[in-house]
Amino acid sequence: MVEPEKSWLTVVGTGPGSPDYLTPAAREAASQARVLIGGTRALGLFEHLRAEKFLLTGDLGALAVYLRKIHGQPTAVLVSGDPGFYSLLPWLKKQFPREKIRVIPGVSSIQLAFARLGATWERATFVSLHGRDIALLEPYLPELRQGEAKLAVLAGGRNSPAAVGLYLENNGLGEYPVWIGAALGTSVECCLMLKASELAGRDLPDAVMVLGYD
Repeated sequence: MVEPEKSWLTVVGTGPGSPDYLTPAAREAASQARVLIGGTRALGLFEHLRAEKFLLTGDLGALAVYLRKIHGQPTAVLVSGDPGFYSLLPWLKKQFPREKIRVIPGVSSIQLAFARLGATWERATFVSLHGRDIALLEPYLPELRQGEAKLAVLAGGRNSPAAVGLYLENNGLGEYPVWIGAALGTSVECCLMLKASELAGRDLPDAVMVLGYD
């Protein structure tokens, strides 16, 4: 078990980026940190705090150098959603002993997606297509055709919702209904229900796509 008093590095789930979904535990962890590390949106949630701030980019080498520089200072690494779901946590655990890291959970986009649907997600399968091969969906195609799958897909980048729709259409699932939730939990939230074939022609932002919900 990780003992909080031995941990100087706290990974904080900030949810979807809206103050409404920021937990009291996340606020407390950030307020106690001398250093805040995060992307623009995450840091913006705590712009009122006087802690030193480091803007996260895709340069993990620069982050590693900075973390060595501030080693031991109470630090909060702000990640979107929940730290346990496709975040910096695995990378941080390779840099520092586990006993030095504390984790504060947050509300994930997956949770919000199923909440918007009023659907359960204990039987769902989760697939992230960010920076990965869209062919990761191939093993689930038979179950989708049979109406037996419950799949939550994180779509973005080159594997946009439109690209996923085209992939499904090319694999005989053009009529399959797909729920799309973009910018969930924010003031510009957008939720749509479309057939896969209709998705192929839409210019949609990064989103959670749910296929086969109850």
